[in-house]
Amino acid sequence: MISTLYLMQLVAFYCWQATSKYTRPEQFFTTPTLAKAFHNKSFIRGLAIALLLAASVGFVLKMGVMSGICGFIVGLMGVGCLCVLLMPFRYIRLQGVAILYICSVALENLI
Repeated sequence: MISTLYLMQLVAFYCWQATSKYTRPEQFFTTPTLAKAFHNKSFIRGLAIALLLAASVGFVLKMGVMSGICGFIVGLMGVGCLCVLLMPFRYIRLQGVAILYICSVALENLI
């Protein structure tokens, strides 16, 4: 559950960063279809806000009010650092995120 919430934060922060006025979507995506989809910035930012709100509600429901808010803030700082550090090098790809998510869910459920 917590891994899914952190994945939601990662996707939301990635979308928000990709629609920044200082970046071009072509820098983030290799396929022209995805770059074209991200030209509608208001829709993508609305989607990112919805994902962040859903993640914050999930954290609060899972951990309680104060722990959930702190977990949300720490997670947002973590995925923010991950996106800012790795995006210029294009290290975050769908396959890498999927493998990281599957390993995280497996560890979360097995421990």
